[in-house]
Amino acid sequence: MQQAFLDVNGVRTNVLTFGKWVEESFKPSDPKDIILMIPGNPGVTGFYKMFMHTMHEKTGFPVWIVGHAGHEIPKNNTVDPIPPLKGNEDLFRMQGQIKHKIDFINKYVPENAKLHIVGHSIGSYVILNLLKEESIRSRVVDVNLLFPAIETMAETRNGKFMTTYVKPIVWLILFLTWIYSILPSVISNFFMYVYMKVESVPKMHFRTLTRFIEPSILEKVFDFAFEELDLVKERDNAVIKQNSDKIRILYGRRDGWAPESYYNRLKADIPEVKAEVSDYDHAFVFQQSRQIGSLVSEWISGVA
Repeated sequence: MQQAFLDVNGVRTNVLTFGKWVEESFKPSDPKDIILMIPGNPGVTGFYKMFMHTMHEKTGFPVWIVGHAGHEIPKNNTVDPIPPLKGNEDLFRMQGQIKHKIDFINKYVPENAKLHIVGHSIGSYVILNLLKEESIRSRVVDVNLLFPAIETMAETRNGKFMTTYVKPIVWLILFLTWIYSILPSVISNFFMYVYMKVESVPKMHFRTLTRFIEPSILEKVFDFAFEELDLVKERDNAVIKQNSDKIRILYGRRDGWAPESYYNRLKADIPEVKAEVSDYDHAFVFQQSRQIGSLVSEWISGVA
């Protein structure tokens, strides 16, 4: 595993890889397959480590993830720091995140690479927009969308909860996050351990979570989330139909963002698309990384 903060669309961005690093060249004998992960929101790379490790282990292909712009901060943020949200909204909102992924692909993915893209939640919406770029679409072998947030997000159970209960108190959440960030580490770590114990979050995510609880990060995460609720309405059937031979989609029966009814609606509208329903969780990275990683590896191996 390797990771580093690289300049992507003008924002220092955490990039994490298993297998070949993004700046390494391919040998003539190497397979040209690359698996690229586009995360959900928050777009924090550390949550996907076990999932990525599983896919690398099962396929033997390099597996890369590019975090969302502004969702992670390097330890040394004084040199070329991450810009604040205010005045830089175009970098951190949806169109900025799409441009961010286009810039990453153009900079780091070799033109002759066979690109397997995996998207989680709102990452699926980003990917559907990437497919509108012919220079990217022509290199994509397959698209694997996990628990996709690609339609009427505001009407879902979680969308209504965010709008009704979370949005009015974001200021309070950010204030409490600021207090948390200035606590002595022994106290803040204790609170984090308690939270992880109550929510059954594996210990491997401790460091990722402690770095994530930072006011300037959460401000961008919430801003992006509320834009999603306003923006993601009608499903883009045109791009799905155009790429139905490449797309495969996994839904969850208990999913609060992409419920089973959305699967039924999709199959009624586009019966040829490959889609299925599972008992896995939307936030699969906490408990089911190995299972989902194995499943997606089978999908990718079937088309590689």
